[in-house]
Amino acid sequence: MSQDLAAVIAEQLRRSGQTSTVYHSPDERDRLRAAGRQAGRQLNRPVRTFDTAARHPRCDADQCGTVLIAVTDWGTNPLERQLSETRANKAIDRALDGP
Repeated sequence: MSQDLAAVIAEQLRRSGQTSTVYHSPDERDRLRAAGRQAGRQLNRPVRTFDTAARHPRCDADQCGTVLIAVTDWGTNPLERQLSETRANKAIDRALDGP
């Protein structure tokens, strides 16, 4: 398993508590999920990986899907909670402003 992949995922988890990636084969899916678990160990945080095998617009093969990796205790830290609330409020404000 690539240490670099786990490090990239760990950085995304550190910044936002989750990340998702489209996979194109069962082997790629398994590598992503394993790297996600390794990233959680690197951060000393609990993570869950989820596989959505539904077809994705960027992929035309039947073996494609999306892996979601999420920190399960995200938001227990006051700074993480504030970051999540700020992002949610900005997203709502953009949606209310319209196109």
